[in-house]
Amino acid sequence: SAFHLDREGAGRLVLVGPPNVGKSSLVAALTHARPEVSEAPFTTWTPMPGMMAVEDIQIQLVDTPPLAEHVEPELYDLIRSADLIVPVVDVQGSPVEQLEYTVASLAERRIAPVQHRERYAAEARMWLRPFLVLVNKDDDDVLDEDVTLFVELLEEAWSLCPVSAVIGRGLDRFRRTAFERLEIMRIYAKPPNKPPDTTQPFVLHQGDTVEGFAAKVHGDLAAGLKSARVWGSGAFDGQMVGREHRLADGDVVELHV
Repeated sequence: SAFHLDREGAGRLVLVGPPNVGKSSLVAALTHARPEVSEAPFTTWTPMPGMMAVEDIQIQLVDTPPLAEHVEPELYDLIRSADLIVPVVDVQGSPVEQLEYTVASLAERRIAPVQHRERYAAEARMWLRPFLVLVNKDDDDVLDEDVTLFVELLEEAWSLCPVSAVIGRGLDRFRRTAFERLEIMRIYAKPPNKPPDTTQPFVLHQGDTVEGFAAKVHGDLAAGLKSARVWGSGAFDGQMVGREHRLADGDVVELHV
């Protein structure tokens, strides 16, 4: 299928929305990918992945065709694979209607935000995913007022980031918010008697343990793990801990087998 993508990076964000909200421009601004950007609707026909750098990790960002009546079924499989679904709206257009359209289109394909869990409690096979709304084309201070109005007109609270793909406003905040919404953390390995490798962190889910980190480093390590030393926020420097010790973002871990 043209919609199959290799899973890379520390998580997958899938941008969704109606035509001309600026999804392709955002992927171009946030990654090294170069999707075709055009004012004409339906320019994007196949998903375009790019890697978005967030400090020292990479998060996969996927541009998708506009949600419309005639969309390949595989597109919705791709959206279900997202760790974070990112509806994009145009604050200079009709953002309330655009968001409602996107949410309704996904709900028809059994995809919904986790905040709607109770709404679909009686339905089987509903794919619940975290959503982060990107309010695009917020190009200046005057348009900030339109963003405020958009938020006031929404019938419920949404996690959202105002951004401008054209001038780069809000993109750093979006990167940080995406990292937080993915609920991931970076852990650095330290070989015994050597300095830690701070160039390539291992990415784990928040709340993961020393044992989980050992399994991530190498499958065999977890079985023979005896203890570990941790440098970071949740322990004093070099503290000896057991396999159940919960790690925190930025921790340095030395495994002992």
